Amino acid sequence: MSIKRAKEWLKLIIGMSMLAAMVLFFTSGYTPPGLCGEVVRHNQLADIDASPFFYGDVENIWELVEGAEKLRAEARKTAN
Repeated sequence: MSIKRAKEWLKLIIGMSMLAAMVLFFTSGYTPPGLCGEVVRHNQLADIDASPFFYGDVENIWELVEGAEKLRAEARKTAN
């Protein structure tokens, strides 16, 4: 095995280790100090799920999307 190949494997292992460490840190429930930590602690106490899956929770999202597309089309017509 060449030195170049060994360096590439080492980079992969280091990168995967860093990624695993980040996942473990963020899933541990530790809250950072300061203002950001206060927001996270408040959300945890109030049982607020501040996930990025907001659009999946909106019941009429497709109607809103269609309305936004119509507004965009009308704005294009007006601009031309």
